[in-house]
Amino acid sequence: MRMIFRIARKELEVLFYSPIAWLLLLCYIIQSGISFCNTYEYFLLTVRQYGGFLYASSFAFVRDGFDSQGLLPKIMRLLAFYIPFLTMGIIGREMTSGSIKLLYSSPVRNYQIILGKYAALVVFAFILTGTSLINIIYGWCTIDYFEIKWVLAGWLGTFLLACTYLAVGLFISSLTSYQLIAAIVTIMVLGLLSIVGDYGQQYAWVRDITYWLSMRGRTETFIKGMICSEDLLYFPIVSAMFLSFAIIRLKAVRQGIPFWKTALKNVAVIALVCVAAIITSRPACKFYYDATATKRNTILPVSQDIVSQLDGGLSLTCYVNILAPYYRDDFQYPKFEMKQRELFEKYTRFKPEIKLNIVYYYAEIAEEKAAGRYEQKSAHQRAMEICKRDGLDSTRLNTKEDIDRMVDLSEEGYVPIWLVERENGQKQWLRAYYWGGQRIPTEAEITMALKRFVMDMPLMAFVTGHGERSITDEYPLGYSYVGNNKKVKTSLWNQGFDITRISLGQPVPAEVSVLTIPDPREAFSPEEEKHLREFIDRGGNLLLLVEPDFRDVYNPMLRNLLGVEVTPKVVESRTIEPQILASTTTAEARNALWRLSRKLSMPVAGGVEVVEDKGFQLFPIATTDTTYRAWTELETTDFVDDTVRFNPQAGEISKRFTTALGLTRQVNGKEQRIIVIGDADCLSNGELSFTTRRSNGSYNDFLPLSLANWLSYGEAPINTDRGIAPDKTLHVTGTSYSWMKFLFLYFLPLFTLGLGVFIWLRRRSS
Repeated sequence: MRMIFRIARKELEVLFYSPIAWLLLLCYIIQSGISFCNTYEYFLLTVRQYGGFLYASSFAFVRDGFDSQGLLPKIMRLLAFYIPFLTMGIIGREMTSGSIKLLYSSPVRNYQIILGKYAALVVFAFILTGTSLINIIYGWCTIDYFEIKWVLAGWLGTFLLACTYLAVGLFISSLTSYQLIAAIVTIMVLGLLSIVGDYGQQYAWVRDITYWLSMRGRTETFIKGMICSEDLLYFPIVSAMFLSFAIIRLKAVRQGIPFWKTALKNVAVIALVCVAAIITSRPACKFYYDATATKRNTILPVSQDIVSQLDGGLSLTCYVNILAPYYRDDFQYPKFEMKQRELFEKYTRFKPEIKLNIVYYYAEIAEEKAAGRYEQKSAHQRAMEICKRDGLDSTRLNTKEDIDRMVDLSEEGYVPIWLVERENGQKQWLRAYYWGGQRIPTEAEITMALKRFVMDMPLMAFVTGHGERSITDEYPLGYSYVGNNKKVKTSLWNQGFDITRISLGQPVPAEVSVLTIPDPREAFSPEEEKHLREFIDRGGNLLLLVEPDFRDVYNPMLRNLLGVEVTPKVVESRTIEPQILASTTTAEARNALWRLSRKLSMPVAGGVEVVEDKGFQLFPIATTDTTYRAWTELETTDFVDDTVRFNPQAGEISKRFTTALGLTRQVNGKEQRIIVIGDADCLSNGELSFTTRRSNGSYNDFLPLSLANWLSYGEAPINTDRGIAPDKTLHVTGTSYSWMKFLFLYFLPLFTLGLGVFIWLRRRSS
C-alpha cells in the first residue's frame, strides 16, 4: 500500500507540473460555467415574468431543459472528450522515455504501478468533477427546497463514470507508446461501451451481458435520482476489469509471457466479470434508493401495497403481432426485449420473482386490411420480410393458428397485449393502447391489472332504453371512449371499472357502485322512476348527463328526485363558437376531484338550477366563465350564419350559470355522491378524442377519470399523481446574476489559470 501511495503521489506531481492537466481543468471550468450561467439567465427571465420556476433544481442540474440539458448531463459528454487526453500518456510516456525499465528493475509489482497511477487519476477526477460542487452549492443557496439528494446522486454518477473512463484510458495507454493513437483508441472504446447494449439482442445470455456492459443509461440512472446497486457496482467492476487488463499487459511485456497465456488470463477476467454481471443484474440481488423528493423513480405506495398482496409466482407474457400497427414504434425486435424489462423494472424491485416472456407471431388485423394498409402480399410474405429486416429468427415466429391454440386473442383483435398470470391460475389482460395518448401502459394501468387479482373492481352501469348515448358507439357523439373501448387508454374499462348496461325496468343490482344516465331522450316510466328512486334512497352514487334540448323530458323527474332542473341552452358573448361554453371548474371541485382541468368544453349546455331542498349538500363543479356574458338563448337556432344576441325581452336570463353540480349527503353511514351535468356532449368521443382543443382553451381529456375517481371514492382509476416538487422559488436578481457570472466565468477560470502558472513556474525554477 505504501508503494501504491508513493507512485500515486509521484504521478500527481507529474500531472500538476504539466500544462495538459491544467488546460483540461481550465476548459472544463469555463464550459461548465457557461452552461450554468445560461441556465440562470433563463431562470432570471422566467422569474421576472412568472415569479418562479417549477422543478428548478432538476432543470439546472439533471433534466432536459428549455433548449438543452442540465449541467450534469453536459458534464458526462465533456468527460468522454477530456479523459482520453488525460490518460493517453499515463503509461505510454514511461515507455517513450525509457523510465518503464527503471520501474521494472525496481522492487515494485505490476499491480502497484497500475493502481498507483490509477489512484492519482482518480484524485484528479475528483478535483475535476468536484469543481461542479461549487455550482451545486450555489444552487442550494439560491433555490428553496433544493433537491440536494437528487443532484448529489447525479454528481456521484458523473464521478463514477469518470473513474471508469480513466481505467479504460489507462489500459489503452499500456498498449502503445503513441499518445495520440492512445487517445483516439480510448475515444473509440468509450463509444463502443456506450452502444454495446444494442448488440447480441437475439440471444438471451448475450443480451444480458451486453446490456450490462453498456455505459449508456448507467449514469443516466444516477442523473434521474435513482441509486441502484447494479449501477453502483457496475463502475468499479468494469474499472477493475480494465485495470486487470493493464496489469496483465505490463506483466506480459515485463516477463515476455507468450500471447496465448496473456489471452487466457484476459478471458478469465472477462468470465469473472460476466459472472458478476449475471449476479448483480438479478432482481433479487438489487437494492435501490430513490433520492428524488416525489419518489418519481419508484412505484407509489398504493402500487407497492397491491404487489405485496400477490403471493406466489407471477408472469407477464407479451404477445406481439409483428403485422400490427405501431409494432415498429413500440414493439420492434430486438429493442423490445430490453424495453419490456425496463417497463416492469419498478415492479420487479418489489417482486423479484416476476417472469417476463415475449411470444412473436403474425396475423392480419381485419381493420388494417379493410383500410387498405397492407400491401398486395400474403401475411407470411410480409412476416418473413420483417424477420429479415429485424433479424428475428423465423423459427421463433408463430402463426395465427399457433397462437389460437395457445390463447384466445380474437376478442382483443390480435394487437400486442400482455397476459398477466398468477401461479394460482388467475389471469388478466394488460393492453397496449392505440387511441389517445401514450400507447404503452403506465403505472396506473399496470397496477390496476394487478389490483383486479386481489379485490373486486367498482361496477359502473350505464342505463339504456330511453335513447341514451351508447358505450359501444364509436361515432363522435357516442360514448365508447368513456365506456368499454379497449383501445382507448383512458376508457373506464381500462382504468379499473367493470362496465355493464342495465334497464331500469328492474331494480338496480346491489353490486352497482355508480349508475350513469347519459342523455336520456324519452321520459322514464313510473316503474323506472321508482327503481331509480330506490337506488338513490339506498345511497347509490349517480352520474347524470342531460341535454337542454330535452329538458322537458327529464326536468320533472330531476325536480322530484334531486330538487334540480336544467335551464334552456346557455351561450356566451364570444365571436367564435358562442354556443360551446368554456366552463370554468371551481377551486372546491379541483381540490375534491382528481386531475380536474381548469376549463371544460361543454357544447350545447344548460345550467343546473336548485329548485327544491332534498337534503343534499351542494357544490358547483363547473360554472360559466365570468370573462364573457352568458345567458339562456331562446331565439337563435342557427349558430353558424346568425348572430347571437342577448334579448331580455324574450325572457332570456343573463348570470353566472352552474353547468355541473355535485350533490352529497350521508346515507347508511357513507357519503352519497351525485353529479348532474347540463351537457352530455362533454363526455362524447368527439370531446375526448385527445386532439380536441377548443379555441376557448378548454379540453376534457381527463374529465371522465376525474368524475369516476370521485364517484368510486378513489378506488378507480388509481391516482398516480406524485405532486409537484416544491423547488420553485428562486432567489435570483439582476445583481446576484452579475456576481454569479463573475464568479463562474471570470474568477474561477482566472484563479485556476493563475494557480497553474504559479506551480509551473515554481517547478521550472526548482
